Amino acid sequence: MKSHDPNQDQQALLAFTFRSGLWISQRLTPLKQSLCNNTFICVGGNFSGRVVTRLAKERSAFLRTLPSPLRFGMVLVATALFFCRSEWSKVCAAEVIGAARQELRAAKLPADEIRVRLKIIENVAALKAYFPRADGGRPETRNPKFWKTNKDGSYIPIGKPTEAIGDLWRTVSGIRCSKLSALVMIKAMVDVADEKQLAALDEMLHGKVIPNGLPKRGVGTLFSKPKPKNGEVFQLAELLPGDEVWFENPYFDLIDSSQKPKYYGQEGHHVFYIGGGNVMDMYSREPQSIEEFRRTFLNWKSVKIAAETSKRKPRAGEFQIKAVRRLIFPKNNS
Repeated sequence: MKSHDPNQDQQALLAFTFRSGLWISQRLTPLKQSLCNNTFICVGGNFSGRVVTRLAKERSAFLRTLPSPLRFGMVLVATALFFCRSEWSKVCAAEVIGAARQELRAAKLPADEIRVRLKIIENVAALKAYFPRADGGRPETRNPKFWKTNKDGSYIPIGKPTEAIGDLWRTVSGIRCSKLSALVMIKAMVDVADEKQLAALDEMLHGKVIPNGLPKRGVGTLFSKPKPKNGEVFQLAELLPGDEVWFENPYFDLIDSSQKPKYYGQEGHHVFYIGGGNVMDMYSREPQSIEEFRRTFLNWKSVKIAAETSKRKPRAGEFQIKAVRRLIFPKNNS
């Protein structure tokens, strides 16, 4: 009887991973347009990014234990996935923007407003922010070259605020969703502003916590806050791509007051409506249907704790859109 040669297994696996890498990079990417489903593309792209990150982080514990041929093959596949992720992300952004543009045109909005609303969606997709948690984890932070803390520990811009805001799209920062959503909309205004408008924004925002330091947190000057047409909940038909929407977490108020400080920031969540019944979270940056997004609340610690103490069973439908914030769109001076 022939003895088993482990080298044959390694060679076969190397051949498989090599072929997989070629298939991913050469076959799948050209088909990305026909396969493009917004959620699938974005989730697939982020999955491949997590594969690359995981391989990098665990290379000492995992990759170095593998034979050299297998290690090379796995790195090859991960690299192919990484490049596909970049291509997928581009397609995803283009599909989302295209669908949003059609919806905004159908609403017969002015061209200037459509332009700024699409910029808002682009800026959400291009963010580099994470959510700083009150119950531990990464803290709130920004680039010290452009931001400093005041006596209350809140961040204010150094120099021109419009330049400081722009830096948030070049460096990683930790910002809570209420402030971050305001910065996303202001960044869209910066993107389309002329020199006179930029100067006015710099003067308005200079030395301020944005938006908290502005009168009424910017409502009436930078933002408007419409009310629901009926009752207290906004319906899908009332939303436009580029709207910032706030989902209320009704379970936050059920938490014992002594426990609430651990879960500050979980009173609800600010996301952006991108059209087609979908929203985009500023931290995951993946399109989700409104119903899918509501289900994510069921995994929040604040919801689980409140449900346990109150003996309630949370339902996704309880997390409703209770507020909408819109940019007051600048007029084109040309």
